[in-house]
Amino acid sequence: AAAAAATANGIPASALVGATVYPVVPTALLQSSLLLGGLAHLLLPSLSGDAATALTTQLHPLAVVGFTSFLCNALQLLPVGQLDGGRVSAAVFGPAGASLVSGLALLALGLSTLVAGDDPVVLFFGLFVIFFQRQPELPCANELTPVDDVRRAAAAAALLLVALTLLPYPVAPGAGVDGFPFV
Repeated sequence: AAAAAATANGIPASALVGATVYPVVPTALLQSSLLLGGLAHLLLPSLSGDAATALTTQLHPLAVVGFTSFLCNALQLLPVGQLDGGRVSAAVFGPAGASLVSGLALLALGLSTLVAGDDPVVLFFGLFVIFFQRQPELPCANELTPVDDVRRAAAAAALLLVALTLLPYPVAPGAGVDGFPFV
């Protein structure tokens, strides 16, 4: 909730670039997330039209903090091992299903770093998870009570938020400066 509030206040405030000096960040930072890149392109006039080929843009500090919070929360909600997302998947799918979902999530994480390209945060976090967080979650004292539909919907919403935050924003073919894409 804090990440959404910071981003919701920071991105529109970034449109007031002439009023104040804000930190300059690479536009590739905004394009590393489908959710936040879409919000930035929708709300920031500096990222539309001819200015869309700029390598950097000025963002309000709240937008940078909100983006960082979204990224940290999305990484923590990956359904792998002993992360929060791994605990959620173990509750929703049981131990066997959680193991399958964990393997698929690690495979998707590895493929996204190979295909999507230059995202060192996701690559580092994926390697960290593989080496240090791969163990399954310890069983709960009460694994007999099934998860109700409201909690399953909350788990699906969290997984959607993870996907929207970690998937890169699509860049138009040929966008970039001197033939180099922003990816």
